[in-house]
Amino acid sequence: MSYPLDSILIPMGAKDVKDEEKMEALWDDPNYVAEEKYDGSRYLSIGGRFFSRRLSVKDGFPVEKTDNVPHLSAILKRFPNLILDGEVYYEGMTSNEVTSIMGALPDKAIERQKERGWLKYVVFDILRDMDGNWLLDLTWMERRLELEETIERIREAWQQEDPDTPLNIEISEVEFKEKRLFYETIMARGGEGVILKNIKGKYVPDKRPAWNWVKVKKHITDDVVIMGFKPPVKEYEGKELETWDYWEDGKTGQLFTRYPNVSGELLAKDHIPVTKFYFHGWIGAVTFGKYDKDGKLVELGYCSGLSDALRADMSENPEKFVGECMEISAMERTKDGFYRHPQFSRLRPDKNPEECAIGD
Repeated sequence: MSYPLDSILIPMGAKDVKDEEKMEALWDDPNYVAEEKYDGSRYLSIGGRFFSRRLSVKDGFPVEKTDNVPHLSAILKRFPNLILDGEVYYEGMTSNEVTSIMGALPDKAIERQKERGWLKYVVFDILRDMDGNWLLDLTWMERRLELEETIERIREAWQQEDPDTPLNIEISEVEFKEKRLFYETIMARGGEGVILKNIKGKYVPDKRPAWNWVKVKKHITDDVVIMGFKPPVKEYEGKELETWDYWEDGKTGQLFTRYPNVSGELLAKDHIPVTKFYFHGWIGAVTFGKYDKDGKLVELGYCSGLSDALRADMSENPEKFVGECMEISAMERTKDGFYRHPQFSRLRPDKNPEECAIGD
């Protein structure tokens, strides 16, 4: 399938908070609106075809995932000129659930959605209207009004055509006045946070203009490149020895499980409690880094926080992950560029590793 535009179109990005004083001022600045940040995967819909920010190594074009969301494509392909920017997501679920579908082959993606429910597309910007007019030079406020009218037209058309089938296309929630309360409400229900957007800002593809879109989350987040893996800690030193299931014979090296010791019998002296990760032969942690100005990948730390399923997959298929992007969360970033208490958040198959640069 060919790319539908003459040149590659990459979505505009948002920046993390670095200047706390300026950040505080944005809450009360009438030139900024708070928009909910959704925990999904970013996709452009170009005439109903869905493209990631990630560039394919095969042809250099954005990776297409249209066949993974045929229910969304069936609606939007009726408007071949329309270009929307939004997030594919599951309401009440995390981006990991979305990645397990959008990162799969189409048949598997559809099978999983039949089991779990169909993905939604929450739209937060419009780049080209139904008549083919580019809107990049309009302000956010002007684009927002155009977006609201467009989504309403799509909703009305779908209601007439198939009133019994959910549209599964929504428009993002925004708040103009009570921005702090809006943010606190989102965080209280376990949401991602908000993006503070300059209502006079224009849309600049493949850029992150300063103080145009600003991410506000509970912790800082960053996108980094997976560089490798650390081995697991071997010996378990926790306090649950009487019910611990993972053991090794210190003499033979044989691994075995032991269920709660209801008989009160002591284990042999040579039996060693081992960690769950060591027992299964899994990795311990993921090392990560970012590219410096010379294009060199610099290691900046390591993190855990993986699900058992992902940890097992990384252990069995490390080549699938090394060199790919992931998002981490942390308490803060230190002056020397490292992260305090980093934790894995999600994989970022939609992002190009080269975008993970020191200083961004």
